[in-house]
Amino acid sequence: MFKDYLKEMRIRQWYKALIVFSGPLFSTMLFSAFDKLILSFFAFGFIASSIYVINDLKDAKKDMLHPKKKFRPIASEKISRANAKLFAGFLFLISVILASLVNTSVLLLVLSYFILMILYTYYLKKRSVIDTFIIATGFLIRAFAGCFAIGIEITPWFYLVIFSFAVYLAFCKRLTEVKLAGSGHKKNLEVYKHIAEVGIAMSGSVSLSLYAIYAMTKGSAVVWSVPFAFLGLLLHLRETFAGKEVHEALLNPEVILAGLAFGVAVFIGLY
Repeated sequence: MFKDYLKEMRIRQWYKALIVFSGPLFSTMLFSAFDKLILSFFAFGFIASSIYVINDLKDAKKDMLHPKKKFRPIASEKISRANAKLFAGFLFLISVILASLVNTSVLLLVLSYFILMILYTYYLKKRSVIDTFIIATGFLIRAFAGCFAIGIEITPWFYLVIFSFAVYLAFCKRLTEVKLAGSGHKKNLEVYKHIAEVGIAMSGSVSLSLYAIYAMTKGSAVVWSVPFAFLGLLLHLRETFAGKEVHEALLNPEVILAGLAFGVAVFIGLY
């Protein structure tokens, strides 16, 4: 039973919360109040898990028809609905406590993220294209939290790069869903059969172009990270077209190596 609850938390999806470190990293303030960044990371990890439980409660019947989602603990009835509700509340409480230990701004961002994702779960996910921008806004809130955690400025370039890349990831998510389960699993997926690839091309190109310009504003050394960003983007795209979900694509050895090379280039360039 404990294993089922861990599975329901989808801890492997917590990689998304790593974006809280992005602002401090590029501001050369990564190791300033690092404890607050760690607390922010876990706060968003637990709040995301709470939302996953709520989402699975809502979509249990639909998930039973999905080739992968039917094995989730709630859909497979390994966790009862009553226990799942209690678990969601418990995860929410942990997140709020952790965020409050950072500062009021991070706490408000965590609560804003929760409200936004609840709206997404019950309504906004049904609105094609709008849903991808809601997902991207979730990434943006987490990125802003990292900046607010240690009190650094949010620059326009940082905001635009993060948002456009998050839109790219959201369109990749929708394309993978179409490839895995067709358009019958969700009504709005019918639209993505026609526009997902275009959305990926547009947002991917915009995010890479913006990052290249942003890298130039940070100094010549950081520019060396741009080819690795380009390579990582294309390798991830290759895995997406093969039907891999985002977290699965990120586990590909070549994607990992490209990501590590990107990180090393950025770190050396800045620090």
